Amino acid sequence: MTGSKIRWGIFGSGGIARRFAGDMRFSRTGVLAAVASRSRANAEGFAQIFPGMTVFDDYRDLAASDQVDAIYVATPNALHKDHSLIAIGAGKAVLCEKPFACDAAEAREVAAAAEAANVFCMEAMWTRFLPIMGDLRQRIASGELGQMVHLEASLGFARTEGPGDPITDPALGGGALHDLGCYGMSIAEFLLGPFQLEGGSVERSDTGSSRTAAFVLRHGQAGAGALSTISVSHATQMRNMLVLSGSKARVTLEAPFIQAGYGTLSPIRFAEPGAASGPSLRAHLSNSLYGQKAKRMIRAVIPGHAKISAPFPGSGLQFEIDEVGTCLGSGRTISQIMPLETTISVLDTLEKLDGSQASTS
Repeated sequence: MTGSKIRWGIFGSGGIARRFAGDMRFSRTGVLAAVASRSRANAEGFAQIFPGMTVFDDYRDLAASDQVDAIYVATPNALHKDHSLIAIGAGKAVLCEKPFACDAAEAREVAAAAEAANVFCMEAMWTRFLPIMGDLRQRIASGELGQMVHLEASLGFARTEGPGDPITDPALGGGALHDLGCYGMSIAEFLLGPFQLEGGSVERSDTGSSRTAAFVLRHGQAGAGALSTISVSHATQMRNMLVLSGSKARVTLEAPFIQAGYGTLSPIRFAEPGAASGPSLRAHLSNSLYGQKAKRMIRAVIPGHAKISAPFPGSGLQFEIDEVGTCLGSGRTISQIMPLETTISVLDTLEKLDGSQASTS
């Protein structure tokens, strides 16, 4: 360590690695130290953007360096297991980009290695660490939202398929289900607790890549727990919002919810027995284009409505960086916010959905 700072090495030099390095300046606990990539040219280009980093020719050489305390694995999904094991074998703390592995078996192998080596290891599910997510957990625990009923999340970013693209190529662990589905599933667990897969469907392209998926999770006991409905896609752009609904109030996070700094809390009003069913004229007007604009303008002054503000600089990856720093400072090898058992549970469920629940388009 440099003083009280965790010195970070980065495996990979792509877009997410650059976002991670860029957000390091907002971290309380970390500093950039080293980078390695599949080619030295890529690593040197990365170091030019973020000066002061030592460039290594090989991932193993970086992992063995005494200049590094923790390693962020930002390589393609299919390499996550092997690269995490390299870091663990060198005794370095590991923060591995989501999805943590290609399947639950790989995740269990990494978790077992980290436990045996007494090394910190965590999935970089950065959305769980955003301030607004902690705010929502507090509101749920306090009963402000009432009994939790439903979570709805959509996450879709249109992306053209291409061979060798780690985001869409199934041979590299790509596809919408693993690329985006893990977000919704992990956040549903974070807010509403452990879940069971109730059902779902996956639509695939001719290459076998999961292009669109939708699934339902049940939290708690049947008839007494909440439901989550989650949809993801690489085939279209979705609303990318999250709505958390309770018996007293609901919270809507602004898009994209995976990077949300703002939300709106709205009261729930129940119709009395005997009231007319179906939408009223008032409801039709309220849901019109002009009605929606008017609601956004006056929502701040309507009794019961409230703006939730939890802004932050950068992309928001600094919070997961600081979680690692906090855990290492206290001698913990597992994060209480993102435990490996939850990571494994999510991957296990994605695997079930990807196999027995899938349909081919």
